[in-house]
Amino acid sequence: MQRHERVSTRALWQIPPRAKCCDEPRVLIADDDMDATRAICLALEDADFTVRAVHTGLDAVSLARKWRPGVVLLDLMMPLGDGWEAAEAIRAIDLSMLLLAHTSCTDPQDLSRAQRTGFNGYFVKPTELDGMIAVLRDYFSARQGEGDHASVRLR
Repeated sequence: MQRHERVSTRALWQIPPRAKCCDEPRVLIADDDMDATRAICLALEDADFTVRAVHTGLDAVSLARKWRPGVVLLDLMMPLGDGWEAAEAIRAIDLSMLLLAHTSCTDPQDLSRAQRTGFNGYFVKPTELDGMIAVLRDYFSARQGEGDHASVRLR
């Protein structure tokens, strides 16, 4: 029997410096799984993030353009524009947004594609929310004016 390689539960790379345009920690969640989205929204709101949620890639791009969140959490498999397409469009809007894939895809090729597409990180569902919240807090608490991009890999 051949062993299939899987990605770790989370990986981060090239974290952009925090955007200076917004004082509140805005997080946009795009996922077509309503129950999972609701659970993540509640956890992030309890952690004092300002959260909005959509359920298609097209809506994610539209709201990212209008609302300008600091972080966008994208499911990769959504209707009306998957997470890959949404990430490319959002990255064209703003290079400073932290784009995180949030997916059940565990194939290493998906992780590589996420890096090429412009994502800054990759979380595999089910996600340990305390770890995700810690990443978001670190991103939003980054000192303004830091020009260097952090490179981190978590396992």
